[in-house]
Amino acid sequence: MKNSQITPLVSVIVPVYHVEPYLRCCLDSLCNQSLSDIEVILVDDASPDSCGVICEEYAANHTHFVVLHQPENNGLSAARNVGISHASGVFLMFVDSDDWVHPDFCKTAYEYANRHQADIVMFNYKKITTDIKSEQEVPKVFNAFREGLQSPHEAMDMILVNGGNAAWNKIYRKSLFDNILYPEGFLYEDTGATYKLVHKATRFCFLDKVLYYQRIRPGSITTSGVSKKVLHDRAILNSQRYRDLIAWGYQSEMLDYRFAYFALWYCVKAKKDRSNPDYVYITQTFRSYKKCPKGFSGKMRFLFYLYKYSPLLFDLLFSMKGGRV
Repeated sequence: MKNSQITPLVSVIVPVYHVEPYLRCCLDSLCNQSLSDIEVILVDDASPDSCGVICEEYAANHTHFVVLHQPENNGLSAARNVGISHASGVFLMFVDSDDWVHPDFCKTAYEYANRHQADIVMFNYKKITTDIKSEQEVPKVFNAFREGLQSPHEAMDMILVNGGNAAWNKIYRKSLFDNILYPEGFLYEDTGATYKLVHKATRFCFLDKVLYYQRIRPGSITTSGVSKKVLHDRAILNSQRYRDLIAWGYQSEMLDYRFAYFALWYCVKAKKDRSNPDYVYITQTFRSYKKCPKGFSGKMRFLFYLYKYSPLLFDLLFSMKGGRV
């Protein structure tokens, strides 16, 4: 039950769906936060297991926990958006309900954002697989970033790096979400929102401390195979992000690398479809590259030039291999 007399410094939004074996670990880590002035908003997205009951149990025992029950399953983006609309904190943070966080998750991120007057602070995290005995064995994900205030171009480059795009390794000033929400009905929804939030932010900082632990498990979105839905959603979101960033005057080697890397993956996985405007845009933009982006491996460079100069041979090669969706 929420204490209406206190305005929280941070609202933590946790979409919950079909994660019963992992949910208590997540919620326990949020019960033990060193920052007391927080609210934890649990959005039960019509989970078919006992997640809703577990959420109510925690809310009954912790006054800073709030439970919202969705009448039907609408997906991660919709759950986050519902949480945002109910949040009253000055800052927002997100946690996926199969992951867990450091005891200073809220306190360290909030104090750093407040000290630097930042609209967004991105922090480090670790990926934890089921065979890891101790998180101490696992290296942090970001090793090359400079801590502190970043320029707008540096900030955008950071969120284009693998892992940088995620919603949950950041703290955000809530006002950034006044006209930006997560695109509903899409997988990989962070691709459609994070860059807009970073573009809108006046001050973006990086904090080189591990505050978040991502659980890598079978059956999650990040470990599931490639489907038509995955191809469709990623094509739309990546194309729109690239269009917007170019229109906003943002150009960098990282953007060239990220879009070309995605386009090559897409061309390998997707069946040829000239009636699909996203397919046409991706393939035409990919072929318009005058040179291979820096950072491509030898194999990727070969495939890049094969597609650029002989797309028919490229299509024949991967059609024969099979596996296209």
